[in-house]
Amino acid sequence: MSDVKTLNTHHSTKLIRDRIRSVRERSGTAAVEMAVALPLLVTLVFGAIEMANAVFLRQSLNIAAYEAAKVITRPGNNESLARTRCQEVLTVRKVSTYTLTFSPAVTTSTPRGTQVTVTLSASASNLSYGPLRFMSGKTTTSTVVMVRL
Repeated sequence: MSDVKTLNTHHSTKLIRDRIRSVRERSGTAAVEMAVALPLLVTLVFGAIEMANAVFLRQSLNIAAYEAAKVITRPGNNESLARTRCQEVLTVRKVSTYTLTFSPAVTTSTPRGTQVTVTLSASASNLSYGPLRFMSGKTTTSTVVMVRL
């Protein structure tokens, strides 16, 4: 009977050792998989955030250019009002540096029916927050054409 007990104890010890070895191998495999997948996942997440910020910037410029075009095409000399309206929209949307141009220059003598082009551009780094900056050095531009009233 003691031989059977010894055999069972030896068998149990071997099973426990095999199980511990199996757990260690699996955790080692998981660590390697994580080391490979984590940088890809982090890059994907921050890339998605950068692209969302780029879309947000583009939409902000579209809205601000449209608002400036609405103001500049009204009768009268409205360039300063148009610049102020553009700045209001971009300030709310946290865009700090931009370039706004009107073509042709609009004055009180600009005839009705003249097509006025409003061009608004900003650096994509305006809304870049993450450690990975895929959009640095890129410029986003929005153009709106309206007829002078």
